[in-house]
Amino acid sequence: MRHFSEPFVILSAKATTGTGVSMEVSDWQNILITLSSQTSANFTVKFQGSQSLTSPDFSAAQSATNEWDYIQVKDYQNGASIDGDTGVAFAGTDDVRMFEFNTNGLRWVTATVTARSAGSVNVKMVGYSTT
Repeated sequence: MRHFSEPFVILSAKATTGTGVSMEVSDWQNILITLSSQTSANFTVKFQGSQSLTSPDFSAAQSATNEWDYIQVKDYQNGASIDGDTGVAFAGTDDVRMFEFNTNGLRWVTATVTARSAGSVNVKMVGYSTT
């Protein structure tokens, strides 16, 4: 049997570069991510994770006192793994994409929009576990 969290909005119609809110994920085995873009989207979305007790500042540089890293996601469309440092690129065509990542001991996750020149994006995450 699977158990699901309520959808958690990380970014809502984000039309600039920047980082979303953090989701606490320690109670969930996996996270399902839905990205939806609008207005001829042209940007990259990267996912970040941390095992810190409190949420790090994902918008600030990584350091010994601000521990986080970019994390890999798996594409539901074709099963491809997307490197965390690469992220998911949108190149002028709007789409809805779905991904997942295994939390593997993570406590906090978020998403960041980089290299944006057009459009906006919504990012929702849902935690789920199997028992």
